[in-house]
Amino acid sequence: MNHQHATGVANYGVLGCDRPWVDVTIAVDIVDKKGQTTMTEAITTTRREAIARQYVAEVFTGGNAERARDFFTADIAWHGGALGTVEGVDNIVPVLGGFIGALSDIQATVQDAIASDDLVALRLVVTATHTGNLLGVAATGRPVRWDAVDIYRVTDEGKISEQWAFEDLAAILSQVGAITLPWAG
Repeated sequence: MNHQHATGVANYGVLGCDRPWVDVTIAVDIVDKKGQTTMTEAITTTRREAIARQYVAEVFTGGNAERARDFFTADIAWHGGALGTVEGVDNIVPVLGGFIGALSDIQATVQDAIASDDLVALRLVVTATHTGNLLGVAATGRPVRWDAVDIYRVTDEGKISEQWAFEDLAAILSQVGAITLPWAG
């Protein structure tokens, strides 16, 4: 059975849907000091996707920003769109902590996943309750829901070295009463 979204697009991100899983393993030639070539295998795209999904589950849905240290390289680059770029695990964990700390009952649900080479893209729907200072907005107790697309670069060692976070900030800020969207009359 091939489940589909209302748009008619196959929903390959949901367990139980028929999808011909393609698992690509990257082979790397390494030349040692003696000039000998050996072949080693990098992790698969499926494993990279699993790491990204686990990160979302444990850090966001799990509400544990400190846990991100176990997933990130020391020199992680986090690109937050309008929020700018933050580099280094010791700088990004407090940013995540502020965001996660302002929300309770976070549920980040993966809708779709695409993996190619060392990149993994996850399309998410996130729900939470606004219970702390979020981007300068005091707690309102209101429920929030937004769409997100996050792209992760996962190293051969299984660590996230770069992330692009595309969160629908307009949706978040309008739901907590910080802005009024002209089309949301």
